[in-house]
Amino acid sequence: MKKNKHRKPTTKQLFSVADENAPFTYVEAYKMLCTNLEFITTAQDCKKIMVTSTLANEGKTNVSVNLALTLAGYDKKVCLIECDLRRPSVHRFLKAKRSDEGLTNVLKGETTLEKSIKKVSGTNMDILLSGSTPPNPSELLASNKMKEVIDKLETMYDYIIYDTPPVLLVTDAAALGKYMDGALLVVKHNATEKGLVLKAKNNLDSAGVKILGAVYSIYSEKSAGSYSKYSSYNYYYYYGGYYGYGNERKSKEKNNDSEE
Repeated sequence: MKKNKHRKPTTKQLFSVADENAPFTYVEAYKMLCTNLEFITTAQDCKKIMVTSTLANEGKTNVSVNLALTLAGYDKKVCLIECDLRRPSVHRFLKAKRSDEGLTNVLKGETTLEKSIKKVSGTNMDILLSGSTPPNPSELLASNKMKEVIDKLETMYDYIIYDTPPVLLVTDAAALGKYMDGALLVVKHNATEKGLVLKAKNNLDSAGVKILGAVYSIYSEKSAGSYSKYSSYNYYYYYGGYYGYGNERKSKEKNNDSEE
């Protein structure tokens, strides 16, 4: 049987603002997001920010990583915490190795926070990966030990970005939300139903989570209609205003931000 030379690659391409080949508008969009966040955080002392989504594959980890990298580029001391203990993917974005010295292991008392935090080379950013996969992620994230970790991280960094699981799939995000200063909700363009977004918002509200804004991700030119001149952009909605977010390569528009 002949091999299909045109078979699509199985590995998805991921964008990073740290990539020298990242489109200018993509990088500038994250700078704009950070500018808006800094405006709010300065007024409200908001440094613990949770990034979540309604469902899986809406781009939340991409947003988490690039938001943290961009903030670190402003000479802010930043740490990205991988709280998606069931389906971790931060290591793939940063091309880092998975380790058994991560958040799970800290929470279980198997190692220390200081040993588990890793430096991202060439940046002012640290990461705390998920570590080994636990049988009880929700319980660990809602534990008193997690609160201790969060409180300690708050004294060490200017911003701490928490990449959490989707709101409607598991209770992890709601459990963590009570410890956060605010949350960003990532919503996939032309895919996530309005009712589900509202349900996710209500879940966060019920858990006492302050929603800072929503990132509108994976914008598709095929469904842009009269707004097709913006076809290479994604958008995020932030306190009443629309701003550019992204400039995906057209042939990869469905893949760049599709990781969780």
